Amino acid sequence: MWFFMTFSYVLIVLSGFGLTLIGINHYFDIWAQNHITLDLIVSIIFIAGQTLVMFFFVGTGVNVREYLESHLELGDSLYKQMFAIKRKLYPPTMMLTMLFIAMVIVDGVFFIKLNTSGSISEWWFHVLYLLTIYYFYKATTIQHTSFKESTEIVLAMTGTSREVK
Repeated sequence: MWFFMTFSYVLIVLSGFGLTLIGINHYFDIWAQNHITLDLIVSIIFIAGQTLVMFFFVGTGVNVREYLESHLELGDSLYKQMFAIKRKLYPPTMMLTMLFIAMVIVDGVFFIKLNTSGSISEWWFHVLYLLTIYYFYKATTIQHTSFKESTEIVLAMTGTSREVK
């Protein structure tokens, strides 16, 4: 559990760095190769990070449910709390993922069309990039809070306490 949570944080940080690189590359052409190669590299890391976050909470929810089924004396309030975390977490995470995919596609189409006839309006990229940045911060904040809350649920479920140093 701790490995996947830590790895999620690493991928989220790399995703934020990659998202910044995509914006800088779009406006200042810092990537020596094709824009699409950078977009694809960042996309792989970004999608892997968001998918890992969602699957972490799916797996944690299943583990909480199975543990509570075998320990009926604990009741189902912890599972309801876990379900509430997922209800709060999934919408911004899915919106972020969809906005990111749309932004990368528009970025690629803009640069492909730029080198050929016709072009898509660059305003599409501006709007999608700003929305993606906004949802990245919103989703990352909610994901961090959700990680903390799920950790508290697991600690309460197992009857251990967290030592603060």
